[in-house]
Amino acid sequence: MKNRKQNLKGSRISLGNFMVQHIVVILLVFISSMSFAQTSVLSGNVTDSETGEPIPYVNIIIKNTLTGTTTDTTGVYKLNYPNSNDTLVFSAVGFYPVEKIIPRTFLSSLSVELQPETFDISEVEVKPDDGPMRQLFKNIQDNKKKNNPAQFSKYSYRKYTKWEYQINNVKDKMIQAKAFRNNENVFKTDADSTKFLPLYFSEQIAFNEVQKDPALQKSTVIADKTNGVGILNDLEISGYTSALDLEVNYYDNFINLFTQNFVSPIAENGWFFYKYFLADSMLVDSQKIYRVNYQPRRKGENTLKGYFLVEDQFYSIMEIDGDLSITSNINFLKSLRLKSNYTFVNDTTPFYKRVQIDALFDYVPFKTGKKDAQRLSLFYTQTANVDQVTINPPDPIKLSSKNAKYETVKLPNAYNRDSLFWENNRLEALNEKDLLATSVIDSISEIKVIKAANNLANMSLTSYYDIGKIELGPYTSFFNTNKVEGYHLFMGARTSEEISDRMMFWGGLGYGTRNKKVNFSLGYGYLFPTTNRQVFKVYYDDKMIRHGENEKILNLYENAFTPTENNLISQLLKNDELDEIFREQKIATQYEYEWYPGLLNKLSVNYTRHESPEFYPFIRNNHPIKSVSAFEVALDTRWSHEEKLIDKGFLRLYMDTWYPIIHLTVGAGRAFYDNESNYYGKVATTVKQAVNIGQSRLDYAIEAGAFFGKLPYTMLDIPRGNETYGLYRYDFNMLNYLEYAHDQYIHTYVDYHMNGFLIRRIPLFRETGFREVFSSKLMVGRVNDKHQDVVAFPSAITKLENPYVELGAGLENILSMFRVEAIWRVTPKSNIGAPSFGFRALFYIGL
Repeated sequence: MKNRKQNLKGSRISLGNFMVQHIVVILLVFISSMSFAQTSVLSGNVTDSETGEPIPYVNIIIKNTLTGTTTDTTGVYKLNYPNSNDTLVFSAVGFYPVEKIIPRTFLSSLSVELQPETFDISEVEVKPDDGPMRQLFKNIQDNKKKNNPAQFSKYSYRKYTKWEYQINNVKDKMIQAKAFRNNENVFKTDADSTKFLPLYFSEQIAFNEVQKDPALQKSTVIADKTNGVGILNDLEISGYTSALDLEVNYYDNFINLFTQNFVSPIAENGWFFYKYFLADSMLVDSQKIYRVNYQPRRKGENTLKGYFLVEDQFYSIMEIDGDLSITSNINFLKSLRLKSNYTFVNDTTPFYKRVQIDALFDYVPFKTGKKDAQRLSLFYTQTANVDQVTINPPDPIKLSSKNAKYETVKLPNAYNRDSLFWENNRLEALNEKDLLATSVIDSISEIKVIKAANNLANMSLTSYYDIGKIELGPYTSFFNTNKVEGYHLFMGARTSEEISDRMMFWGGLGYGTRNKKVNFSLGYGYLFPTTNRQVFKVYYDDKMIRHGENEKILNLYENAFTPTENNLISQLLKNDELDEIFREQKIATQYEYEWYPGLLNKLSVNYTRHESPEFYPFIRNNHPIKSVSAFEVALDTRWSHEEKLIDKGFLRLYMDTWYPIIHLTVGAGRAFYDNESNYYGKVATTVKQAVNIGQSRLDYAIEAGAFFGKLPYTMLDIPRGNETYGLYRYDFNMLNYLEYAHDQYIHTYVDYHMNGFLIRRIPLFRETGFREVFSSKLMVGRVNDKHQDVVAFPSAITKLENPYVELGAGLENILSMFRVEAIWRVTPKSNIGAPSFGFRALFYIGL
């Protein structure tokens, strides 16, 4: 096995984390048949008689025996066929048990409905002196702060974490398909007799140190072992690594997973979301333990259903188990189970002991009837065990940089631990299923259809398709059309890691059928062999760009392949012939240096030349000029906090953080035009952040900047418009491409995702899984006429006298992949015929 590190292990699972699994599973869906036949097995669904929702983890036992099984996360069970007249007992927490007698005639399936239990004792009501359950809940809240493991100012612990991904419900036709010929052995049989295909198995042991004041966190990776299919084995999450995550803490009011906030059953306002029932009490080692069952008060919210155990001395939670009550408002997520155990340190201090997350993802965005539960799906499970806990350890936390707040250190032999080490240091033994997975994953990577899926997954991350020593791309630039070039064809390539993982060469050649011009690009990059990222690049680009297009957009779309939005995808959605483009030639050098995780500088020196646009020619003093140019030096500073990212050679993908991401760019240069020149300066900043507000989310971004001196209008801020039917998050969707130009500007972009708060309360719409989304965009800017001494502004450009305001309202999660929004241009009215109202759509794959 290659020495690969932590892959896709964050608790906040996002687009980057699941893109690989999306593509692999979707491809396998197409080659799979949905039929399934197994005559020696009894199977069926177990559902809630009131809601029709599947019930996971139902115990199914042949009466008076120890033989049985449980339903999976989709409520499906499979059991070796019982004898005639045997009785099956179906039981689950919160439901009345059901018994079914197996008849003499053969049954291929037996589905059962369970009726939810109703509890008439001790339901929590918000009024004084109302029974023991209310008093117990009050005691839990009164002691919640001191029982929360996160309340300690300093602590350390060892953590063993295990991650697994597998494709569930694999059918016989898929196993026997041509794509898997001679590889049937890679499919394994689960406990419920269904077949599964392992994709990923990883385990890690880390020693973590946490301090609150001043905030310092350090993770030392003691051992790490990864078996993954293709690219799953190659990627590493770094930055604020998952080694520092404890994933789930029920003491928080909300639990954030899969970009969603779930209400904790012991949240301060838990009574508003849950009903509680005092189900039982027991004595364990002379200590009284209460069992409390809980269930949602209303349908459609991000709430759980299950139980928790609480002791009566400190009123701390000992164990808590919950299943997601409804998943329709979460893309692809079919079921979710969370389970946590806590233990005492020094007999009085509660701390984490074990955390488990099970999730099932269904990649077909619509229901097809009773076979839904048996469809091909991706199963994800993660368990974390904790020991060697020390509260207030005496030794200081030492980081490699005095300015850093967190870091991960990998011991030199962490990725080469032998089997004896793992056997002696795992905090939880591997089960038979784990051993099956690790034995076949390397073989799976060699199957042709898996290799193809892996290449597609890699292309989705990098925009290049790997054919060995060369990668072809970027795929979004292969073809586009505009009024200047006509049809534009481009073929590009770059060297892969097979040639060098430190150096990269790239380039491409394009041709426009109308203007009959050839354009090309050429570049070289070097990645320094240092712990903190250092990259040097030098490149030349000759391309047609749209007015307003420049690299500052990459401060918002940080994982974008290119700053251009005139690509293959936009061609499919355009509603007007594109003529607002011109030729840009640029030669540039860049040096990127990361001081410590979260702080990065990029120094760039470039020379840029803009040719006079065909349809908006450069005019100076009433005569045309052929081009303008500028030499510029700029320094960009990027700051973020507790951010996860993927580093794979030259590829860097920023994953997520709940803190603001800030860019500050300062630059200076000299502009050249019509045999004259002058010096100029500029400053620009961007701030963006995602903020959870209860079960909703607010995404905002701010751009601001100013230019000093005189510049041609193509080098000022031209606000990004949109003349397609697509929806762009950081563009003004009711603005034409060339309406305004500014030397001082502020742009704000706000999206408010209500997560179905309104729709799930409307009976006819509740089951659709749609979510409401609202947006607003604001632009304030001004421009000095002195810039027209360089080049006169085109007649399309007008001055922005009043703030530009754009409002939107729409639906997302349509087929789990679409967002449609109605957008109003509130003010000002366009002088060049841009629409005041329209519908725009966005396609995305995400959670």
